[in-house]
Amino acid sequence: MSAAASPVRAGRTAVITGAASGIGAALARHAARQGMAVAACDRDAAGLERLRGDLVAASVPHALHLLDVTDPSAMAGFAEAAQQLAPVTLLFANAGLLRMGSVLATPLDQWHSVFDVNVIGSVVTLRAFVPAMVELGEPARAVVTGSTASMATAPGLAAYCATKYALWAIVEALEAELAGTPVGASLLMPGAVATGIFAATDPDRAAPADSILPQRAAEIAFAGAAAGLSKILTHPSFTDIARTRFERVTDQLAGG
Repeated sequence: MSAAASPVRAGRTAVITGAASGIGAALARHAARQGMAVAACDRDAAGLERLRGDLVAASVPHALHLLDVTDPSAMAGFAEAAQQLAPVTLLFANAGLLRMGSVLATPLDQWHSVFDVNVIGSVVTLRAFVPAMVELGEPARAVVTGSTASMATAPGLAAYCATKYALWAIVEALEAELAGTPVGASLLMPGAVATGIFAATDPDRAAPADSILPQRAAEIAFAGAAAGLSKILTHPSFTDIARTRFERVTDQLAGG
């Protein structure tokens, strides 16, 4: 995709959900460095205020909303505010929730909460923004934050992995539905990123040794969006995980 056709460009708006910390905050700050207006939302008021200070310092138009991504009415209001900054050409449906637990032991309320935020929240976000992006008629891209868990299941992460598998299906369906329009869809699949998500689930749990910084994840996400990639991996070595998984599935289907 040429620079002129990139969804990453000054004078347009980047939207980021789950923007108060971690990858989301890094995406918002990186958008500002590209000269884009920034519309960001989260349920964390303190985190949004920290982000606001950076966006003010960057002198970019911005709108920060405290909301629950599963609320269609609140999301519609957020979308309206984002469009008032400048037309939206880049959307990061990034809000996510991680809960640890096995298939049998994870409480049902946790299954519901993880699916509500990770899956329903992403769908609510896409429905609020993508139609206007299509109507705009300019190169644009919707990027949904999945995970390397979108292609490999980990013990103790049953609900989380299930939601990330679901996002793979949603993004591929959306990509097909958007064929013939200037809007594309991508699945961002981060590996280990040094954010507070690990401490949130276990205060004694350190980030994995191969973790990258959130700002590096944001750089990769923007580069992938600009290049029009369908799948955006933060750790290219994880292509081996995908290869191994699909080879195993193929063998199983063949009765191996």
